[in-house]
Amino acid sequence: MSIWTIVSLAVSVGTLVALAYLWWRAKRDGESSARLTALHLDHLQQQLSMLQRDMEHLAKSKSLPRPQSKGEDLTSTPYNQAIELVKHGLSAAEVAERCGISRSEAELIVSLYRNNSTS
Repeated sequence: MSIWTIVSLAVSVGTLVALAYLWWRAKRDGESSARLTALHLDHLQQQLSMLQRDMEHLAKSKSLPRPQSKGEDLTSTPYNQAIELVKHGLSAAEVAERCGISRSEAELIVSLYRNNSTS
């Protein structure tokens, strides 16, 4: 065997070893990448589930009526009181003063509810 044959054989074996290592490394990295992708997907699914629960909780809390304190009546809001005063004939200035609302709000209520035959 000549020296060139030995060198050629050594280069061929070295190339085969390098290719085998590269194949093994690519396979291992692919599996590692797949594991990381699966972990990331699981994390995203958990976040999505938490967001869905939060959205359902918010939707339920928005649809529930506002809790009332003892003795509170829905007609006791300044606007409902203003509507009642307008129906009894008070002016916008008197309504604004008694209910603690602005004059423009009182005028709007007067324009909506004075002589309103549907209410």
